[in-house]
Amino acid sequence: MTISLDNLAGPQRRAFDLIKEVAAEKKLRPYLVGGPVRDLLLGRGVIDLDFTIEDDSSALARGIARRINGRVRSFPQFLTYKVTAQDFPEIDIATARSEKYRQAGALPSVSSGTLADDLLRRDFSINAIAFDITSDQLHDPTGGRRDLENQTIRVLHDLSFIDDPTRIFRAIRLATRLGFTTEVNTEESLMSAIASGALATVSRERLWRELLLAFEEDRAARVVDALNRAGALEVLFGRREIEPDSLDRVERIANANPSLDREVLFLSAILYGNASPVDLEGSGLSQQRARVVVQIANEVPRYTDALLEATTDRQRFKVLKHASPELLAILPSEQVGKFREYQNFRIPLRGSDLEVPSGPHIARALERTREAVFMGEINPEQARTFAQEMAIKYLESK
Repeated sequence: MTISLDNLAGPQRRAFDLIKEVAAEKKLRPYLVGGPVRDLLLGRGVIDLDFTIEDDSSALARGIARRINGRVRSFPQFLTYKVTAQDFPEIDIATARSEKYRQAGALPSVSSGTLADDLLRRDFSINAIAFDITSDQLHDPTGGRRDLENQTIRVLHDLSFIDDPTRIFRAIRLATRLGFTTEVNTEESLMSAIASGALATVSRERLWRELLLAFEEDRAARVVDALNRAGALEVLFGRREIEPDSLDRVERIANANPSLDREVLFLSAILYGNASPVDLEGSGLSQQRARVVVQIANEVPRYTDALLEATTDRQRFKVLKHASPELLAILPSEQVGKFREYQNFRIPLRGSDLEVPSGPHIARALERTREAVFMGEINPEQARTFAQEMAIKYLESK
């Protein structure tokens, strides 16, 4: 199993070659590490570029930024730098470091170390491989290549899931993404950590961050189902029955409509039938997005019944008027198809055309007129007169 750079996309390859040049000029020795090495060994595409260096990470980061007119951000608590520039991917450069967990579930304290220290602190063996970009040599102290060949997820020590319980989410996410199995001892450690309440030692914000990353996976429905079956979601939502079919459905909807909010869709499936804003504490969702989650989770049956009871398109439009795009995508297409047409329908009429005192009654009149033209109640030529009459009616009824 060897590294081939052919799977690097154009921007990533340019960045890789640039780093190699700058490192040579400054006589530095950076290593590509973690996920990018894993994915290159698997022949998968690589998005992120993560480097570790035992020498001067600051000099490398700033040297790269100068060459591409980029920006450097420093994260001293983690001994890392991030370089960003137009037409280049983000480049993460870290000083090789060791970690100590002073308390279970807390972020570790870090100190500079060797490449071996850096690899041995990582989560799984398949993420603990380094590629020396100067010599093209692979460093694999934990047997990660063997586990890649065996398609296995394996932690590096028995207390890994206790020290950092967010690795539970990452293990399940990675296994599902790659189609790997979890090594027997690793699986036992994972389930034992969940049963012991290890996830409760982590802040809700960090757990939410891991869950939201799960929603971005290509096979997000399977990841969420696996997390739920393992009991990893109870710390956030309590014990819940989550229908795999509902997860599959929102995944299809989200994949077919990239403009929709994936997080809202998946959360509405997780919380279906019993959602409250309290369930979303720590998620970082805005109040508006949280309301949409609760609306979908709790009110789909009500919307469905109201649409079935409606006898006219106008009645159906009234039901759907305040529905979010995500709710419209969830509801049966035969019930919302005409409303979608209406959403895209426009008439060439503005409030200033009506010669009526300004106020909220103008917008209301224009909306009623658009509806009347779309429904065929009036001809387009009658729109201006109809809108004037509606505006005066609404104004006088205030």
